[in-house]
Amino acid sequence: IDECALKTHTCWNDSACVNLAGGFDCLCPSGPSCTGDCPHEGGFKRNGQVWTLREDRCSVCSCKDGRIFCRRTACDCENPSADLFCCPECDTRVTSQCLDQTGHKLYRSGDNWTYSCQQCRCLEGEVDCWPLLCPNLNCEYTAISEGECCPHCVSDPCLADSITYDIRKTCLDGYGITRLSGAVWTMVGSPCTTCKCKNGNVCCSVDVECLNNN
Repeated sequence: IDECALKTHTCWNDSACVNLAGGFDCLCPSGPSCTGDCPHEGGFKRNGQVWTLREDRCSVCSCKDGRIFCRRTACDCENPSADLFCCPECDTRVTSQCLDQTGHKLYRSGDNWTYSCQQCRCLEGEVDCWPLLCPNLNCEYTAISEGECCPHCVSDPCLADSITYDIRKTCLDGYGITRLSGAVWTMVGSPCTTCKCKNGNVCCSVDVECLNNN
């Protein structure tokens, strides 16, 4: 593909597009119009200029040879003029600290922690929490282990916590009665054992409290 001939290149100002194997390059001839300035918000930033975004005061951008590079503001907590909004970890005021939901642990402004399957953050004395993001799983059956927040794949449908029932896949109980997927019944001869049909698989579990009472 010749980006120069097709005019799909991104060369700026008066720079010349030069076709290369597998790509292109921009060469800037000498002259007053070859500045390396960067188009930005309807105007231009000078080559080498550094500025803060109006919509995000915590991001610093720079223009270098016609290209704009942006990054988060580096935090220097030793600097007394550090912006605490962008660098909450530099805020050592007691009023900016947070107690966790149990009331036993103290967090500094900017700290993050997980509580009850939520991601929480302390920011200037206030706690903000949002649901913990779990990875997408590409498997038929999933389960959540005790003490964990996100599901994992399991091959045994009897171990699955969430399952989409297909009523076409039935089970036979101890009496030879056909049960639809999702149906629950008590095992023949064992009143403390509950069974469930999970897409053609009979999954049974024993109620320990029931056994103790009997």
